[in-house]
Amino acid sequence: MDVARARLLSIHSSKYYTQMEPAELFDLYKELRLYLDVQNDSSLDEMHFLSLMEMLFYVAVYLNKDIEAEVIYKTITDEFGENSPVIYVLKSILLQIKENDQKAIEYINDLIEERLKHDTDPLSYLLVSKRKLSMLLKNNSTEVVLDNCLKLIEEFPNDPELWWFVGETYLSAGKFDESIFAFEEVVLIQPFNYMAFYKISEVIFFKYKSLTMNSNKKGNAKDKNEILNKSLQNALRSIELNEFFLRGWSIVALVSHQLGTKVEILNLAHKKLNEIAELKNSSEKDKTTAKVIIEKTK
Repeated sequence: MDVARARLLSIHSSKYYTQMEPAELFDLYKELRLYLDVQNDSSLDEMHFLSLMEMLFYVAVYLNKDIEAEVIYKTITDEFGENSPVIYVLKSILLQIKENDQKAIEYINDLIEERLKHDTDPLSYLLVSKRKLSMLLKNNSTEVVLDNCLKLIEEFPNDPELWWFVGETYLSAGKFDESIFAFEEVVLIQPFNYMAFYKISEVIFFKYKSLTMNSNKKGNAKDKNEILNKSLQNALRSIELNEFFLRGWSIVALVSHQLGTKVEILNLAHKKLNEIAELKNSSEKDKTTAKVIIEKTK
């Protein structure tokens, strides 16, 4: 597979573009345009073409290129028609942009009730329901969102994205144990998901920090060390799966520094963070993050 295509498809499948800074998004936008419009790869199959066009749509939306997003949507529907889960979701986003959230939710509710609940393909129902969840998050309480999500999980218990959503939602509410449980469900479904092991480590570390801030006692040192060791164990699994994972090495450094007894691991983390900072493809943000973590954990 062409290197550029493989890289772009990897960004799409991991949804890394949803975490990019504006400068990175603009670079990705230019790269996608170059690949799709200029290179015009004749060996690109329909499925991969749809994936890259879908990502281009989202990047255009994130960069506030609303008119261009509409043009991209038209290109996709001209090629693939309007009856697919991906296109349902893109249409709901355009309704949000052009009209309002309520119109988009009404469109999704009608779609679910009139068509998708009775569809033989559950994928459409699942993807559109996820889209509804993301919109509910904006204007509803955490309890309402979680209630809707957990009901959906009853129907699709092996969907890692739903469990991830639950984990993030519980984390935002400060419910660390529930968040940890949700991310642990992700690694049960995807045992090689290094990001999920990182999230477990991060949430456990947040739990430790919260306990430390809210405790007036010097006791329970053993319990706190057990919490830190569990965090470290998950962080180490994340970098075992991805040796150059900046966030993984960052949490390894922070936790081992906090423990105070993991000098060899801390030194290794510093070494790896320096290596990552020196990589040619490391962004300025990554380089700065690596340096800050090293300074913070000396």
